[in-house]
Amino acid sequence: MMNSLKKYGVWPVMPTPFTASGQLDRRGCEALIDWYLANRVDGIFTVCLSSEMFDLTAGERLELARLTVKRTGGAVPVVACGGFGDTEAERLRSIRETADAGVDAVVLPLSVLFPPECTLQQVADGLYAIAEKTPDILFGLYECPVPYKRLLSAGQLGRLARDCPRFRFLKDTCCDREQLRAKSAAVAGTGLKIYNANLTTLADSLRDGCAGFSGIAANFFPDALAEFMQLLETDPARADRMQIVFNTLGRNVEFHYPRGAKEYLKQQGLPLTDFCRTPRPGFTAEELEQIRDFGRFVELWKQSGYNLFTQGGQK
Repeated sequence: MMNSLKKYGVWPVMPTPFTASGQLDRRGCEALIDWYLANRVDGIFTVCLSSEMFDLTAGERLELARLTVKRTGGAVPVVACGGFGDTEAERLRSIRETADAGVDAVVLPLSVLFPPECTLQQVADGLYAIAEKTPDILFGLYECPVPYKRLLSAGQLGRLARDCPRFRFLKDTCCDREQLRAKSAAVAGTGLKIYNANLTTLADSLRDGCAGFSGIAANFFPDALAEFMQLLETDPARADRMQIVFNTLGRNVEFHYPRGAKEYLKQQGLPLTDFCRTPRPGFTAEELEQIRDFGRFVELWKQSGYNLFTQGGQK
């Protein structure tokens, strides 16, 4: 499942639905997964920063991974973070348990596994060691910005992809066109696929070799992103016009995230609350109205065939 026949893919980073009292909401999780599938996603990244993974118990992280795998029913691949713990034994157990939950790849959050003082060589040695001790597991990598942002260099990524073909997925958070281009060139011809988390650089990154998008905007308009990726090959000019709209909507996507995403999805009819364990501000009446109009805009955009304007500004 990790090697899709499609050139580009949309992989949302899945928020964790909670009940109003703060418990894991299994019904809400199932509804959100169904919504993703109805909106043409190509994979799901669960147990990630959007999932508030640092505010979940170890048991909840595994339950969320298992539930996501079960609900997708093999329709799309699922990846989830593992490697939590204070000792090497605990981290390896977390990786094994996450793999046993049925995910297609266990994603290693670099800033969780390696403290800031680690050198690039120490990070590389650590990743090789994990792979050696878990020879039957496919892996992803995550440049998670919390507790600090640990980026991989192009050279480091290319060596890792060639030395250990079981690394298949990178959620890249560098937000830099030149770095994305260099990383894509470094892994060309390997099984490792780069998914850009940054909406603004998306079109350029895909043209330069990235495999798709794995960012928070896929919790608002995954169907538009799927359409955009088709248009990159069939109608590049229309794709460029969609990129303009993505950039215009970026601040709406980021607003009080992930609570803003949960409120948006609730307004779209999903049985969700906006509860977050990670503290986020509530919404004023004006802000709720703006979120409603954001949702109305996205629906009108979809009804237009994602073609609100043509080149030159003519209808």
